[in-house]
Amino acid sequence: MTSPPNTDASNRFETLFEQLNDPVVEFKLEDGEPIIVQTNEAFREMFCTVDSVAGLPLNDLIVPADQRDEAMAFDKRTADDKSNKEIIERTTATGRRKFLYRGVPIGNDRGFAIYTDITDKYQQKRHLDVLQRVIRHNLRNDVNVISGEVERALEKAQTDQTREALETIKRKANGLTQLCTEAQTIRKVLDTSTKVEPTPIKPIFEDVSADCRRRFNNISITVDCSNDLTVYGDHRLRILIESLTDNAIRHNTSSSPRKVSLSAEVNQEGFVDLTVADNGPGIPKTEQQVITDEGEISPLSHGSGLGLWLVKWLTEEYRGTLEIESATCDGSIVCIQLPKAGNEQNND
Repeated sequence: MTSPPNTDASNRFETLFEQLNDPVVEFKLEDGEPIIVQTNEAFREMFCTVDSVAGLPLNDLIVPADQRDEAMAFDKRTADDKSNKEIIERTTATGRRKFLYRGVPIGNDRGFAIYTDITDKYQQKRHLDVLQRVIRHNLRNDVNVISGEVERALEKAQTDQTREALETIKRKANGLTQLCTEAQTIRKVLDTSTKVEPTPIKPIFEDVSADCRRRFNNISITVDCSNDLTVYGDHRLRILIESLTDNAIRHNTSSSPRKVSLSAEVNQEGFVDLTVADNGPGIPKTEQQVITDEGEISPLSHGSGLGLWLVKWLTEEYRGTLEIESATCDGSIVCIQLPKAGNEQNND
C-alpha cells in the first residue's frame, strides 16, 4: 500500500481512523471485488485471526455465504459512487454478529466500510419484545377471567361489605386492562417513525373533546385555541393530547361534573403552551417528580400508569418540554411547550 502524504491533515485522519471504536476498513474495487487496503485496530480485533489482511478480499474474510448477494449489491452501489446503510450480519473472529453497516464511496473505485456492532442491543430488544407480548397476552386473559368471575359474584353478593370488596377487585382489574392497552399504544407509537411538520392544534382539540364526550359520562370539556395556531408535530400529537385528556377524566373522582379544559397559546419565548387542566384530585407530587426527572424511579414512586410516560416521551421527540403543576384548589395542570410552526430557529 502506498503511504499517504505526510501532511497535518493526513496525520489527523490516520489518528481518527485508528482511534475509532467501530471497526473501519478502507477498500478498493478490483473487477467489482472489494480488496482490503487498510483497517483500524477495532476491525482487526473484531474480524481477524491473522496479523495482516491488506490485499485480501473483504467479502471472503467477513461475509457469510448466505449474505454474498447482498454484499455484491453493496459493492455495485460503491462502484456507482452511492453510499450504503443497512443492518447486516458478518462473520467475526468469535462467530456471526449483527452490525449497522455504512459504506462511504470516496471515488476511483475506493471506499470505507464502517461496522457498528448492535448484536447485544438487537438481542435485548428481541427479548423485551417477546417478554412484553407474553406478559401482555397472559395478563389480559387472566384479567378477563377475573372480571367475569367478579361480575358473577356481584350478582350473588348478599352484604354491602362483600359488594364493596368485589367492586374494588373490579376497579383494579379494569386498571390492569387499561395498563395493557397503554403499553400496547406506547409500543406502536414509539416504533413509528414519521416526519415532523406544521400541525394545527384546534382540530385535534375538537376531535379529542368529541371522542371523550362519547366515551365518558358526567364530563365538561372546554376548548380555547385560535384556528390558525400550529406547532411542529405529526399524527401522534393527537395521541399525546388524547392521553392527557383521558388521564384527566379517568382519574377524576369529583362528584360534580368532571371538568377538563384544553387550551393553547403562544408564550413570551415564542413557543406554544398546550395546557390540559382538570378539577380532579391532582397528580401525586412523587409521580410528578418522577415524570419530570426531578425524582428517582423506585418501587414506591414510579407512577400509577403509562399515560404520562407516553406524553413525556412524545414531548421529547417533538423537542418540547413538560411541566406539571398543582392547581390552586383541586386538580392539576399539565403544560406541554412545543416549537411553534414558522419559528425556524426553534426547530433546528
